[in-house]
Formats: sequence, structure tokens, C-alpha cells
Amino acid sequence: MASPESVSSMKRSRVLTGFEYEEYVYVNAPSQLFQSFIFADGSTKISDNFRLAYVLKETHKYRGSNKVSEGNALLTTELMPRYEKWVNENFNFAVEFGYEKVTGFEESTRYQITPELNFSLGKHFLHLNLESGYWDEEKAMFYETEPLYVYRLNDWINIGSKFLYHEDKNDFAWTEMAIKPLVQFRFDNNLYLELRYELGETEIFDGTGYDYSNYALYTEIPVNDTISLLADLAYRDHKQRNGNQYTWGDKEGVFAKVGIIWTF
Repeated sequence: MASPESVSSMKRSRVLTGFEYEEYVYVNAPSQLFQSFIFADGSTKISDNFRLAYVLKETHKYRGSNKVSEGNALLTTELMPRYEKWVNENFNFAVEFGYEKVTGFEESTRYQITPELNFSLGKHFLHLNLESGYWDEEKAMFYETEPLYVYRLNDWINIGSKFLYHEDKNDFAWTEMAIKPLVQFRFDNNLYLELRYELGETEIFDGTGYDYSNYALYTEIPVNDTISLLADLAYRDHKQRNGNQYTWGDKEGVFAKVGIIWTF
């Protein structure tokens, strides 16, 4: 989940339930559609230094213009215990351990550890992390980092950027890099809005890949102290690079996640 807010110390959990839609249309291949029912995506504070994050969702996959089902749904379960510690008002650190199990028409088991550092000085905020993981079925490691810098322009506008790098150490050798400039708004009624542009590229072992531009909007709208509405929307434009007779050509994608955030 993105950007959880500080809540009353009496409230320990923040959980999203909702629906996710993701579709890609290819030039040289049937379209792919993923629909997910999110039963729980959130975290619960166990103590001052320990928190447990969790995800439980069911995903259905369809292909082609007739939306032919791929069969059994995917059930994704994630558990992510986390230790976090404030050193002073300008610095805190955390370590998160992760377990992900996917069952259904595809099977995967992953384990990961992610240390992170957070620095806050005046109007400047910097987040650093490095995820290292093991993919059991592939017998391979994977790595990801997504540092974030934010500058506070005033009480209701922030500007900043993320940088993403991901690498899979299996035979497929997937890599991805992206820069993601963003603008964040916080209005008087505590409504949160983020606008983001993502410019990136992907590549696999044979040199084929995509250059992409994504346009994203994320918002949280408070209803009361317990309930907020969430919308996460994106349009994705991916241009093929170094294509061959086996690749699927350019693709366009849409993404939408909507739901209710419960804070209790």
C-alpha cells in the first residue's frame, strides 16, 4: 500500500480491501487481462518497534478479445514482519522480512529481506532501501531498490522522484530501470493526491525489451476517522525494443485499483 498516514496510537491496523484491474493490448499477441479481488492488503502494529504487513488476494487471468479464462485463479499470500526504530527526529531505520506464496495456474514461493533508511531534515526527505530475495522455483536470487527523494514546497505540496532498479538472476535475466518524478498534494480536509510519471526500460537475456512511459494518479479520500476511499489509476505505453519473430510487439496498458482503507 502507498503512503500510510499517522493515526491515533489507539489504532494499530490499516487495511485495504478492494478490486484491481490490469489489461495489456499487444500488437502481435492476444491481450492479457488480470482481475484481482483484494481481501486484505495492510499492516498491524504489534509494538513500538514491530509491525506485521500482509496481503491476501485472488487473481483471475484472461486472454484475447473474447476474454478466455486461463483456468484456476491465483491465490497470493504475503507475510512481512518488520522491525523499525527511530534513532532521533531526523533518522529512522527498518528491516522487513518477506514471504510470498502464489498457488493456482502458476506456482511460486519467494523470500526476501529489505533493510531501509529514512532521513528527514527540514524540507527534505530521503528514503533508501535494498530488497534481496530468493525465488524458490527458479533457484535464483532477485534484487530491487527504489529510493525516494521528496522536497516540501509548502504545507500542501511536495515534489520529488523515485528511481527503480530490479534484476532477476535466473535464466530469463529480467532487468528494469525507471525514474518516477512525482507531485504530492495534501488538502485541508486531509485528502491526498499524487501525480506521477514513470520513464523506464525493461530487458531480458536476449536483449529484447520495452521502453515505457506510464502516467499515474493515486488518491486517498477520508470519509471519517475509520474509513478512507482509495483510487490508484495508470495508463501505460510500452514500445518494443530489439524485437524479433518471437516477441509480442508494442503494448498499451491500463491499471486501476479501487477500494476502502479501514483504520482500526
